Amino acid sequence: MAGNVLTVRETGSDGSQGREISITDVEFAPLAFEALRDAKLHQRLDIPLRGRGRVHSTQGLDIHHGKIATFSTILESRFTSKAIGLVQGGWLPSALAHIADTVVLPDRCVVAQLASRLKDGITRNGSEPDFIDLFAANPVRINPLLFVLEGDQGSNPTPDQLRRHLAEARTKLRSALPNCEIVAGDDQGLRGVLGLIEDTREGAQRKQTFLLEINQYVKSPVSRQRRDVVWNRVVDAAARHGLPTASLVVLAALSAVVSPQKNNPAKGLLKFGQEYALADVYNALADIRALEILTALFGFFPHEHLMLCTADRDMALFWVGLAASNFRAQDGRCTYDINPTLLLPNISATHWGSVFGTSN
Repeated sequence: MAGNVLTVRETGSDGSQGREISITDVEFAPLAFEALRDAKLHQRLDIPLRGRGRVHSTQGLDIHHGKIATFSTILESRFTSKAIGLVQGGWLPSALAHIADTVVLPDRCVVAQLASRLKDGITRNGSEPDFIDLFAANPVRINPLLFVLEGDQGSNPTPDQLRRHLAEARTKLRSALPNCEIVAGDDQGLRGVLGLIEDTREGAQRKQTFLLEINQYVKSPVSRQRRDVVWNRVVDAAARHGLPTASLVVLAALSAVVSPQKNNPAKGLLKFGQEYALADVYNALADIRALEILTALFGFFPHEHLMLCTADRDMALFWVGLAASNFRAQDGRCTYDINPTLLLPNISATHWGSVFGTSN
């Protein structure tokens, strides 16, 4: 893909060139859970891609220039994809999720990647090509909210720390991507972050207490024989701490109980372990809060193109596994539908009903 043009070529088994099509104004369809679960993101990425765009040129195909066309192909790229773009309906490698006017919300790890990989829009020597480098190809709009909000002390930043983090984000982003547009990177944006911290403080405290309590049940692999008992303990703890069972933090906890223990993104997302410090809990809730912010933005700004860009595979798998859809805002609240069957595999109708009030 060069600029905003995608070129797909057929290659015969003998290396001969076959048909070819170039498409501009490309929009890729989000990828699903299995594609992310199976992807080797730190290697040159081969992934199935579907999408649509406008025909730019063809060879060996009877398709008119300017026609809107859909495509399905296997992308055999020379890029890794250490950063994952979370969008409505799934995920994409970071730069592939970016289309015109998309607002990118990178987390702290992604900002660090940009700063270490790029200088003045040029990839530093020795860096293996990654999709994130393609942000330098065109102007990109970046909102540093998540970087600023997370902080680096394992706790909610103070106002002075927020100002320092905002200045740090601007410096790193400008150094890596001098042509980027920083959205909400001024004092007004800072006031919005402060308001968000205050608005969510009480709920964050209840979530923290909840996670600290249930860690004792989930820190070790949960055997099949213990699942019912641990599930009920998690549901009871959520009720005592005033947390809806369908909230993201409780869903993640329940997923950590019932998902296969060898590949359990919810357990990784919540950072459960033998040593569960307050900083671990804060970092887990910062990731949950980032996803809650993303859902709210989808509801309140339905016509905006938005992408949360993260290097956290567990967080990304949890997002895609939620199968969230139908985002809408009403009376100052955002609601949406979910179908987390991949995060809650093979659970009973009783367990499903304890979360959603209906059987699956």
